[in-house]
Amino acid sequence: MTEFGRSLLAKAGTILARVEYTKSAGGRRIAVTHAGAQVAVRTVFAPESWPLRVAVYDAGGRPKTAGRVPQDVAGPCCFAGDLITVNRVLPRLEAGDHVALLDTGAYYFSNHFAYNALPRPGVYGYACDEQGTRFATVRPPQTLDELVAEGGAGHAADLSALR
Repeated sequence: MTEFGRSLLAKAGTILARVEYTKSAGGRRIAVTHAGAQVAVRTVFAPESWPLRVAVYDAGGRPKTAGRVPQDVAGPCCFAGDLITVNRVLPRLEAGDHVALLDTGAYYFSNHFAYNALPRPGVYGYACDEQGTRFATVRPPQTLDELVAEGGAGHAADLSALR
């Protein structure tokens, strides 16, 4: 009937991504972001089973509500199916806007994969009280040096010797 862990944790997470650019393809409006298959594997490959709510904010972080149009939200991976939403009616996204993929507290933290050598994003926690909002790093963003090392840089000489 329900998955206990998901029911407890899903609403505890949000993935925030900036819209890098928009385009039109096949008569469809598409907003391209940095959040796609590498951080939302289940949603991209099984959207009917793992749909996400999406909130839209302008470049200053203010909620956008007007000008709703059907559009896709795409990720950075180099295949046509890297889509978080398809034909979803959302406020018209423009470069510099932000999309918040809600309900990502279950599975999305641990599901990152390095397709196209995309680095793992940073993960941050927060708490709000009468003094305000405080943030803490849960996992820092993966650095370029860490990504190169993970890709085998320490074995470059060995690999070159195989020629």
